[in-house]
Amino acid sequence: MKLADLIKVSLDELRVQMLGVQVLFGFQFQGLFQQGFTDVSALARKVDACGLTLLVMVLGCLLAVPSQHRLVYKNTETVRLQRTATRFADVALLPFSVAIGCAVYVAVGRGFDGTTGTIVAVAATLMALAMWYGLGAALRWRAAHRHTEVEMSKSETPLHVRIDHMLIEARVALPGAQALLGFQLIVMMTPAFDNLPKAAQLIHLIALVSILAAMVLLIAPAALHRIAFSGMDDPRAYSFGSALLTGALLPLAVGVCCDFYVAITRLLNSESWARIDAVVIFVVLVTLWYGVPLFLRRSQHGRRH
Repeated sequence: MKLADLIKVSLDELRVQMLGVQVLFGFQFQGLFQQGFTDVSALARKVDACGLTLLVMVLGCLLAVPSQHRLVYKNTETVRLQRTATRFADVALLPFSVAIGCAVYVAVGRGFDGTTGTIVAVAATLMALAMWYGLGAALRWRAAHRHTEVEMSKSETPLHVRIDHMLIEARVALPGAQALLGFQLIVMMTPAFDNLPKAAQLIHLIALVSILAAMVLLIAPAALHRIAFSGMDDPRAYSFGSALLTGALLPLAVGVCCDFYVAITRLLNSESWARIDAVVIFVVLVTLWYGVPLFLRRSQHGRRH
């Protein structure tokens, strides 16, 4: 199997995980503004806050790979990139599994009782861990001797492949932005939104504008490729598209952190905790999406010279 094909498969796998994150994002954010949320216990609110934090961490891990692909390797294929993609995808499954349990605990606990919610949540988490880690590890052990060799070619990645990977990376990030945008628009139509502090309402508006900007930038490479270059391979399509995707992550980080602030304010009724948590989340996301890739790129450049 060629390395370029293996990278494409890795990006597709990240996209699959992001689609799952999209569903939980929709529940975590929109559930806070539903009428039944007033019946949620204090413990369930803390569990919900934990689950939301874990989901943001999953989002950070999944988008860290495309960031390194563009900023460090310029969409060329390397063995190190493939290993990085595998590690980040594997690591992201653990907080994703726990986040599923947190969401189930809140929903089932509210519909039935805390004990039932705990049992179902633990079962859901263990099932996810068993299917995502246990089954994979067992099959890998049994089929280890059958693994095909990967062609570790260091030749220049064709332009067509680089553009194809760039568009896949846009599809990796887009579901998260879609989920957040849907939450932002729907929530503003709910009575619970009127009860938020004015500061939280303003921050929600900033989040809405930021996510709109991120979504427009994420879709722009496909539109540019089609309209400006008629879908043909052109170095400018790759250059402009990569720049747009890289730029889209900044408003996405701002939108995620602003929405996180609103969610924590609603969950814990504490604006001070919301501010601290939102700042920490922003620093982590910017570090994963920009800081680490730029550091690695500078390190590689230094080794070459």
